[in-house]
Amino acid sequence: MTSVRILWLLLCLLWTGAEIKLARKNQIDYSNSSDSEEISQWVLWITVVTSLVLAVIFKTLGWAPIPIEYLPRQLFALLMFANGLFLRYSAVSRLGRFFTTNVLIQSQHELIVDGPYRWVRHPAYTGLLIALAAAGLAMGDIIAMLLLTVPTFFAFKFRIVIEEKLLNKKFGEAYRDYIRTTWKLLPWLF
Repeated sequence: MTSVRILWLLLCLLWTGAEIKLARKNQIDYSNSSDSEEISQWVLWITVVTSLVLAVIFKTLGWAPIPIEYLPRQLFALLMFANGLFLRYSAVSRLGRFFTTNVLIQSQHELIVDGPYRWVRHPAYTGLLIALAAAGLAMGDIIAMLLLTVPTFFAFKFRIVIEEKLLNKKFGEAYRDYIRTTWKLLPWLF
């Protein structure tokens, strides 16, 4: 195993540990959440895990190699991965006590519109998409990269609908004003 692969393995293990810790730390009683929220949570987890497994399979098959030399591709992918996770955890940090892995409005909830939220309404998802795209790039296969990003994008899109309905209900006109000045997930695209 090369040093680059060992580095990726360590980063992915740290990332997985951080995500599990984040989910456990912010766990809530499902009796406070809607059925659609619980379904969206499962859809998201199943999509990400399935996408990772399929991406590894297609990486091994090597049907659609990315035509970039190994080391420059790995360095760019590592930088992209780090930036994606930085964006994700900056968004989580900015939300502070309002962040949960479940879609819900807490008592005394505030609408956060600064930090990474000044550009996109769901920067934690944006950061995760960037990190997954970087992992696909590092795998060196276009199909693997698409498998990591496209299904996850649609899982996020499904969850965002639920989140935005709840935020609109809670914050009303303030949230609608915020919507007019930001992108949902990907600047200039969505």
